[in-house]
Amino acid sequence: MVNVMPKMVSRNPIKRKREEKRLAKLQKEGRLVKGIEVPQSALPANPDAQNHGGGYSAKFYYQDIDFICAGCGKPGIWTSQQQKRYFEIQKGNIYNKPKWCHECHTKNKEAKRNAA
Repeated sequence: MVNVMPKMVSRNPIKRKREEKRLAKLQKEGRLVKGIEVPQSALPANPDAQNHGGGYSAKFYYQDIDFICAGCGKPGIWTSQQQKRYFEIQKGNIYNKPKWCHECHTKNKEAKRNAA
């Protein structure tokens, strides 16, 4: 087993053993990414597959993000699966946030294509 215990663990042997068991359980469930605990409702990420530009802000998990579309004003949700695809497969910039809903994004792309 790989030692995944964080640096800030109690010196108390009982607390230390309890924390080691908790971390081993998280590791078995796949809810531990590079020593970072992934929340229950989140999707674990692969920080090595992301384009974080050599910065220090790799994502260890994805959670749904609520946003308001800049074009039509409708509320939208950027799902954790969409984020995983964007950041890890399409290699999108890790600092990007959602701004447009799918319909407005498509309209903007078509308008740019027709203008050129």
